[in-house]
Amino acid sequence: MKIGLIAPLLVCAVALFAADDPFVGTWKLNVAKSKFQGEPPPQSETVTIAADGKVSVTGSDNKGQPVEWSFMGTPGGTATITGIPDSTVMETRKGNTVEHTWTMGKSSMKGHGVLSKDGKTMTYTLQGTNSEGKKIKNTEVYEKQ
Repeated sequence: MKIGLIAPLLVCAVALFAADDPFVGTWKLNVAKSKFQGEPPPQSETVTIAADGKVSVTGSDNKGQPVEWSFMGTPGGTATITGIPDSTVMETRKGNTVEHTWTMGKSSMKGHGVLSKDGKTMTYTLQGTNSEGKKIKNTEVYEKQ
């Protein structure tokens, strides 16, 4: 096979994979339907998952201060989080589920997300300890926009 044909084939393969990836899109946190234990909820949060694997988070924390961070998803690998010092995430997606291992400074957490059958809602549970050592256990409900 000629080298010049490899790049277009890779682009097509990535596009087909992205088209089948039910996580790709924009997801908005429904704070009213979510439960936060051990820390106050953010005022708002929007997660955008791009076809190339980039995950971007924007919103306002519990005090109304802007929040913005991102990472480039690396299947089965660890990614550095831009916008949060000393932080990484390992992500694994399979079917309609996603698993995360988060490390942010002294905090470590495990996350597990499940998409609804219609693909319009994702329920994400997050458990671990925050930077002060307090246990957190959240059930976060995101709606696809």
